[in-house]
Amino acid sequence: MIVKTILKTKARGAGVVTISPQASIAEAAHLLATHRIGAVIAADDDGAIRGILSERDIVRGLAQSDNICTTARVADLMTAAVQTCHENDSTENLMKIMTSKRIRHLPVVDSAGRLTGMVTIGDVVKSRLDEMDMEVDNLRNYVSATH
Repeated sequence: MIVKTILKTKARGAGVVTISPQASIAEAAHLLATHRIGAVIAADDDGAIRGILSERDIVRGLAQSDNICTTARVADLMTAAVQTCHENDSTENLMKIMTSKRIRHLPVVDSAGRLTGMVTIGDVVKSRLDEMDMEVDNLRNYVSATH
């Protein structure tokens, strides 16, 4: 399966929640909670990706300073070197990236580098399970047809 197919099956589609790098951590936490998501893309007004902020980044920030939610900005805690993927990448490739980089969210970009979606580790696991179910069904049908 490829990323484009995963994005089509997601409940939220390819839509991605973004926030300004200058927004407060409190605003980011509220956005994460409201949308029930684990990470948000920090993007400029022109849509350029500047970073990614996850729940884990916020927790690490809180461990460093008790008042991080009232003083810090998204840019202070986000990961600036964002790993991305493309719509034609395979689930196998996503699994390798996510495992080797120890990340759970991959922004999807088009050939011009524009943000088009977000894939999570949960999306990848679900797609692999769906593929495996289809393979099992195909094998059962094959065995039934030959007997």
